[in-house]
Amino acid sequence: MSSEIKVTVNGTARAVPAGIRVREALEGAAGRDVIAARVNGKLYDLNRSLIEDATIEPVAAESAEGIDIIRHSTAHLMAQAVQTLFPGTQVTIGPTIEDGFFYDFAPPTPLTVEDLPRIEQKMRELAKADLKVERVEVPRAEAIETFDRMGEHYKVEILKGIPEDRVSLYKQGDWMDLCRGPHVPSTRYIRAFKLTSVAGAYWRGDEHNAMLSRVYGTAFASKEALEEHLRMLELARTRDHRKVGREMGLFLFDPIAPGQPFYLPKGLVIFNQLVDYMRRLYRRYGFDEVITPQIYKNELWHSSGHWDNFRENMFLSPDPEAHDSAVDRDAEGWRHGYGVKPMNCPGHTFVYRAEKRSYRDLPLRFAEFSRLHRAERSGVLHGLTRARVMSQDDAHIFCTEAQIEDEVASNLTMVREVYATLGFDRVEFKLATMPDQHMGTEEQWRMTEEKLASAMRRNEIAFELNPKEGAFYGPKIEIYVPDALKRRWQLATIQLDYNMPERFDLTYTTSASGEARPVMIHRAILGSLERFIGVLIEHTGGVMPLWLAPEQVRVLSLSEKVEDYAGELAALLKRHGFRATADIRNEKLGFKVREAELAKVPYMVVVGEREAAARQVSLRLLRGSKGQTLELAGLIEMLNAEPIPA
Repeated sequence: MSSEIKVTVNGTARAVPAGIRVREALEGAAGRDVIAARVNGKLYDLNRSLIEDATIEPVAAESAEGIDIIRHSTAHLMAQAVQTLFPGTQVTIGPTIEDGFFYDFAPPTPLTVEDLPRIEQKMRELAKADLKVERVEVPRAEAIETFDRMGEHYKVEILKGIPEDRVSLYKQGDWMDLCRGPHVPSTRYIRAFKLTSVAGAYWRGDEHNAMLSRVYGTAFASKEALEEHLRMLELARTRDHRKVGREMGLFLFDPIAPGQPFYLPKGLVIFNQLVDYMRRLYRRYGFDEVITPQIYKNELWHSSGHWDNFRENMFLSPDPEAHDSAVDRDAEGWRHGYGVKPMNCPGHTFVYRAEKRSYRDLPLRFAEFSRLHRAERSGVLHGLTRARVMSQDDAHIFCTEAQIEDEVASNLTMVREVYATLGFDRVEFKLATMPDQHMGTEEQWRMTEEKLASAMRRNEIAFELNPKEGAFYGPKIEIYVPDALKRRWQLATIQLDYNMPERFDLTYTTSASGEARPVMIHRAILGSLERFIGVLIEHTGGVMPLWLAPEQVRVLSLSEKVEDYAGELAALLKRHGFRATADIRNEKLGFKVREAELAKVPYMVVVGEREAAARQVSLRLLRGSKGQTLELAGLIEMLNAEPIPA
């Protein structure tokens, strides 16, 4: 081995001794905020030695990669603190997640939220101790022996499943963990963290395994960034759609129907207004609405590919007309039973082939809002944003090869229009490519991925790749929407599919009187309406634009003497097409106003004896002016001036 190697930093190459540490190779490029480096494309610790030529890029603490390293290192710091405070605790896994990290522990007694302050305090002591973080590579067999001697049985199980002959361990002080890294150089780099919650979690996510204590936390490069994040978390708690939905009387959940919302009258207003808006767009964009069955024989799901690729997410039933109950219960009985549809796409192929199609008929655009059911695990259910039943603004376009880019472009235009109308400032795009479990050939996938990429480039849309995240039947454009709380939601999708037309033998007559297969484009703009409504509530805090507000105007009476006038005014507003109510309860005005604000009513109309005598109102707005006197005609004019999307 040569005693020298060549390193390139910021475009400048130089010879350095072999075995030099990354920090030393960076020289002046390693400022105080650099915590790691990318070496020949791979992330390295600053203390790691170099033994071959390398191109080195510093990784700053504030960068996305830097924050991920800080969070991973903070998870280790937490594990060290937990094992120090609670002797006999075994550690399992501690990955980073979006906005934070968690670590699963097997303690002598379950950890609780009351333990978090003690753990945090110990973490601060360990961070201040400036413990050097060291990476050591050892044979896997030696690591197994070491962790077995330490009583870390979960680590031993993990190690036995690792194929590599050598593994990396990370040490800080007298504490050690199995990890690929990289990590911060020492614990003093961990300055801004917060433990947020404790939950139960099964080992390896299997309910048949032992229950562990999962501790969640977050960490940032600076205290200012942490404080801003915690502020946004608190705001998110106050805007939680489950809390706001309950206060506004929009929907409810009950254990009798797990993961399935009961829409109350006010909640259904939002649902129906969104559907009506999409239907208006459908008329403009050339979509025809259909309704297809909810339950199909399972032979449909075999043809579509869902049986092999999506069965675990479906509600299935054996054939109720089968005479042999033993056959019903075995695999073959289920195979010939029925399934509740999780998607509309297979049913739309039957609508397509109901008639003989010509190239002159294409493109055909079928849309549907009917209910879909998916057997989500109970542990992932989360109000409207993760439910077992949903409606989608779903559509499928059958077109020729030459029409693909125009159809995709049209739907991208629709995406931008819808999200701008609904108050989302920007949208972000990703191209999700072939997953490990898929139908069709790799060559076909690469071709279809390029078609979607070409459509986005043609429309001057910047996008990122999302490797292996396509649907099992084809690649997709994923549309992400950042909300007011700086969270990104994946809602809309546009998917290209050559497989389903092949599986259902769909054809059209070409201009040369031959036969060809149509291409199928799967498309949803809002996505799941349930999920979208949950996101919209949290984005707006429940303060909807007037056209979406479940209750648009509430008339508040000041005394019994004006009850009739309040009722008359509410009736007048209803005749003009507004959703209005009158609160004539014998309560103080302040109480009535607070309740109307809690219900997020945009217009509060206060009437007393003076207003009744003059046929006027005193207007309070949920957003904006808190008091102005108007004639009735002026109030109607103001309401009519509120924008309604075309």
